[in-house]
Amino acid sequence: MKRRLRKMNKFSFLLLLLCGPILSASAQKNFKYKAPLQKIDSTGFYRIALQPALVAKAKPDLSDIRIADAKGNFVPYVQAGSLPQKSQKSFVVFPVISARSTADTGTTFTIENKTGLALDRLWIRLQNTAVKRKVNLLGSDDLNQWFAIQEDIPLQEAVQNSEGTYLQSLFFPASNYRYLKIQVNDKNKNPIKFLQAGVYTEYVSAAQAYTPITPVKVVRADSNRMTFVDIQLNDNYQVNRLHLNISAPKYYKRGITVHQFVNNGKELISEAELSSTKTPDLLIAAKSNHLLIEINNGDNPPLSIGEVTAFQSDEYLVSYLEAKQNYRLLAGDSSAVAPEYDLKFFTDSIKDNIPAIKHDAVVKNEGYEVKVTEVKPDRTPLIWAAIVVALGVLLFLTLKMTKEVKKKEGQE
Repeated sequence: MKRRLRKMNKFSFLLLLLCGPILSASAQKNFKYKAPLQKIDSTGFYRIALQPALVAKAKPDLSDIRIADAKGNFVPYVQAGSLPQKSQKSFVVFPVISARSTADTGTTFTIENKTGLALDRLWIRLQNTAVKRKVNLLGSDDLNQWFAIQEDIPLQEAVQNSEGTYLQSLFFPASNYRYLKIQVNDKNKNPIKFLQAGVYTEYVSAAQAYTPITPVKVVRADSNRMTFVDIQLNDNYQVNRLHLNISAPKYYKRGITVHQFVNNGKELISEAELSSTKTPDLLIAAKSNHLLIEINNGDNPPLSIGEVTAFQSDEYLVSYLEAKQNYRLLAGDSSAVAPEYDLKFFTDSIKDNIPAIKHDAVVKNEGYEVKVTEVKPDRTPLIWAAIVVALGVLLFLTLKMTKEVKKKEGQE
């Protein structure tokens, strides 16, 4: 008996070894697009810069991006915004507006961005916890109307320490909202405890890096004291900054709204102000190929707007790569969820200044299998007919049984 079990275990082990590459190859067929990575000369950690063309093909939270090696196996990575910060003295804590934990809606933690600058990351300090949660980040300028910035950001589990607290950074599209709300998806679960949130002054003083998006097609129209700037892109790019080249008048201050078109509908994503005392940049968080800026001119002449430039805030993955190997990035699986890799527990091993590499042009994944949804005939009438027949048979048997019982009772 033991021999048979051993043979079965060996057989199962061999079967897993054989099926592993097949499963990996099969999984890769779910991704519509791929982009080869630049080859590296030495083994180690690398920052992989995600170009706008690849981010456009991915989900808004980038959860469907994978790194695959030459054998088709997925390679672990972490998003650059998830890396822990080294010990620094210049941490600026934002004032807490409210912190609530209710069983009906979950935990919310609202803070005020006192810097007044656009942020694309936020550091939060939590009480040690080993549970898995995801959070949504929202922004507002008046604490009444809230706008989505990033959804389903995973919270890391606490690493082993004796302090009782840990620090994690949240990475998101650059936004300049005055108030930020962290919304935890822990409805009907025990809440987690937020202690504080803020930024490092070294980060605040550093200029945010952006990558331009091209081409940009702009159509402008002036009507009824309003100016409409229609912006069209050739893909669903992630847009985090719009630069307007305004040449006149010398002094102006105009209220504006920015919309994105999604699923044939117009969605408000930002309310802001253009002023001659500030750089004519709009910091937004959009994922679309069609944007609309509405400028309220009031009684003033329209602004003289020339070129409009779109930018994506720089996005990076960090991964440990082997030298001289062929790697590629995969994207475009709408059903994919963010992977959970062990690498997140070893981010302290990643140095601050690791080399950055880029990927080549994004192309269609020739191995992608189009899933054809089978159109099944409507069998509802047949089902109802079967139910009626079944009820008829059941009624007939019941009546027959009742008659037989009464007949037996009469004979007794």
